[in-house]
Amino acid sequence: MNIESSIKNKLKEFFGYDEFRAGQQEIINSILDDKNVVAVLPTGGGKSLCYQLPALMSNNFSIVISPLIALMKDQVDEINKTNLNAAFVNSTLSFKEIENVLRNISEKKIKLLYLAPEKLEGISFAEKIKSLNPEFLFIDEAHCISEWGHNFRPSYRKIKDFAKYIGFKSISAFTATATPEVVQDIIKQLEISDPQIFIRGFERSNISINVIKSSNKKEECLNIISKYQTPAIVYAASRKRTEEIADFLNLYKFNAARYHAGLPAEERRLIQEFFLAGKIKVIAATTAFGMGINKKDIRTIIHYNIPGTIENYYQEIGRAGRDGFDSNAILLFDDSDKNIQKYFIENSYPDKSLIINIYNAICDFNKVAVGSTPENELTVKPDFISNYSNKSLTPVLISASLNILENAGYLKQISEYSKRYNFKFNLPPEKLKEYVKSVANDAIKDVIILMLRNFGSQIFTNKIQFSLNQIAEKFSVPEEYLDSTFTILNNIGIAEYFKPNSETAVKLVQPRVKPENLNLESKIINENYLNAISKLDKMIEFAYTDECRMKFIIEYFGEDIQNYKCGKCDNCTNENSPSQKINKNYLAELILRALHEIKKETSEKELINLLTGKNSELAKTHKGIYGCCSNYSSDEIQSVLAELNSKEEIFKFGSKIKISESGKEKISVEGENEIQSENNYEETLELFNKLREARKEISEKFVQPAYLICPDDTLRIIAEKKPDTPNKFLLINGMNQRMFNKIGFEFLDIIKEHLKYSVANHENKGQTGLPANISETFILMKKGHTLAEISSLRKLSEAVVSMQIESILEFYPETEIENLFAAGELETINSEIFKGYKDLKDLKERLPEEITFSKIRIAAAKIKFG
Repeated sequence: MNIESSIKNKLKEFFGYDEFRAGQQEIINSILDDKNVVAVLPTGGGKSLCYQLPALMSNNFSIVISPLIALMKDQVDEINKTNLNAAFVNSTLSFKEIENVLRNISEKKIKLLYLAPEKLEGISFAEKIKSLNPEFLFIDEAHCISEWGHNFRPSYRKIKDFAKYIGFKSISAFTATATPEVVQDIIKQLEISDPQIFIRGFERSNISINVIKSSNKKEECLNIISKYQTPAIVYAASRKRTEEIADFLNLYKFNAARYHAGLPAEERRLIQEFFLAGKIKVIAATTAFGMGINKKDIRTIIHYNIPGTIENYYQEIGRAGRDGFDSNAILLFDDSDKNIQKYFIENSYPDKSLIINIYNAICDFNKVAVGSTPENELTVKPDFISNYSNKSLTPVLISASLNILENAGYLKQISEYSKRYNFKFNLPPEKLKEYVKSVANDAIKDVIILMLRNFGSQIFTNKIQFSLNQIAEKFSVPEEYLDSTFTILNNIGIAEYFKPNSETAVKLVQPRVKPENLNLESKIINENYLNAISKLDKMIEFAYTDECRMKFIIEYFGEDIQNYKCGKCDNCTNENSPSQKINKNYLAELILRALHEIKKETSEKELINLLTGKNSELAKTHKGIYGCCSNYSSDEIQSVLAELNSKEEIFKFGSKIKISESGKEKISVEGENEIQSENNYEETLELFNKLREARKEISEKFVQPAYLICPDDTLRIIAEKKPDTPNKFLLINGMNQRMFNKIGFEFLDIIKEHLKYSVANHENKGQTGLPANISETFILMKKGHTLAEISSLRKLSEAVVSMQIESILEFYPETEIENLFAAGELETINSEIFKGYKDLKDLKERLPEEITFSKIRIAAAKIKFG
């Protein structure tokens, strides 16, 4: 029988399947060929079978590292329905139960051992495992090892040392959710050589994804669960919220239970069993707590709060519809969700002051003086560090801080597998012989003779490193018996006995330095924090996107899919709704420009009234923007305001709204800077762009960010004030001598040249009747350039150029505009205008997607003024 037939037979024997799912057999073949594997398979894609089958087919037992206790038990129970082939070891087992598992392995009764990652931290347990000679190592939820992943677990960092110590045939890492960067980080952290990488499709064609923007979330939950089928899971951001949701649903006669890490283990177990058996229809669970429930018929997943990452979201919705039948995933979203997740992020990543505190706390606890480098390991005491820092610190925060300190070269983290017991007799052989004859304690006599027999004469001259577990097994004595006897010999001076620290330990690799001398790079410290913020921003973007939601997810995980539509999500099924027609970018630009012109804080109601042309006090002072969004509804404007707030391009203080610096930059980058001088707007804009280009070159020269060379706010003032001497330059608010030394003389030359150019253009203005800046656009038009070419040459956005052309057409309505458009575009626009459609928004909806607002504005202006 060939290997392919053998694998198929075992598939049928152990799991009852006739055929593999897509991709499974390739992975299994690679594992059985002793190759290292990294596999990214979607939730419900059958990844557990990919490691269970090779393990059950192998000659000896294999190990699965899994972080989910509930899932361990489920998988072990499922395998053991046929034969006693699997077992698990985690915190729920007693010492006697663990010993029984190890004995079953030695008797070849077990092929698959599930281990919690925390079990890898003890060298004694690792030695027992090594003596049993396991074949393969499988790592489930492998993204946990990556700080770039969405569920970093410090204990997963022990896997690499454990694997090296045991010496497995191969290592295979499995996860349901990993971006390309996380896959590479998994390979790096595990030090996997030449891995076979398998990534399978992320599409879940039976899941309909919907996003509901609402602040009445309890009522929405009730409506959803009433409308859609159960079983259902409602994910919430806090334990308290899960309690509230379950209580609320129970009021309306839904059989609901809360489920989170704060509940007793026995209660969690019962809730899981009742849910699996169908006795509980709805579970409200924390998103931070992995359910690990292998239930195939979950019909509805509700996210009460937005998750922190696309990875978390995808993994959680993937628990629906594993039986292949239609299921629903609904995300309830409002602006406050982002703040909840930002709070979690800020408490998961250390800042510089916390890292310094942790360094000092470790040194102070171990009584290390500044300037000294102790030979001994230093104990890391989490409770002491928390008290020292006056802040409750998670293991994740402490671990991340130690990694940064290690990378910076201040300390080295001590692996459990490099720790060894040390022993040496202090007495010379003759004296020790006399002592043995005189001592009444038989235990002490036996241990001394045992150590002499095992290590010989070298134990008198050198500190012998040894494994307590191996010695105990060799001479059939308990480890505790040896340890207590060695301690007695040490205390009475007969021997030196060193027992490695069972707690986390580090070793200083250079003398302790004062806090102010700790050289920690901000880039390294902030890298993971900024990555987490970036992932959250992507999740917010997902909530607001108008494109197919499944397409958004698939592309996030690195698959390139063009023109894909799931046909099930709210965006695919509601293409003709007003929310889909709205051009958010255009409306967002109008709102940002209006807020910038208003300058001061204003209420949301007052802003909407101004934009829609309703009664507004602001209309008296801002006539130019009054009614500029009259073709949009209040709901459309509120939706875009919420998106701008989520991107922090505006700030909301209760009912008040104000544009942020990020919002100002957004409209500045698009070409229209914020300097609004009534008399010399165009000149100031032009000078600002010239100075910005010069700043870019200077920043490259000094290898510094542009904002450090000269902040935008200061750059705007320079463009407006136009200082032409060093003294005037230094009087600019925000300017200092150090900054002037980098930019001053070059900027002065640009300003002087600009002032000369400005005088000449004022003369030209008399001839053309146009401002100098607009004249440049006019000249380029007459030369036959397209709109895109003028935009590129002028370093202005097409939107700004189109507004200038509007002014040109008002001055010179006979100006030709055909060259601005691609072939046929102008005729297409005009045909719609001549049908009676004059509103830009209506025209945009009727025209092909590639025809922009800018081109529509120009065509409409030509008809209006021509």
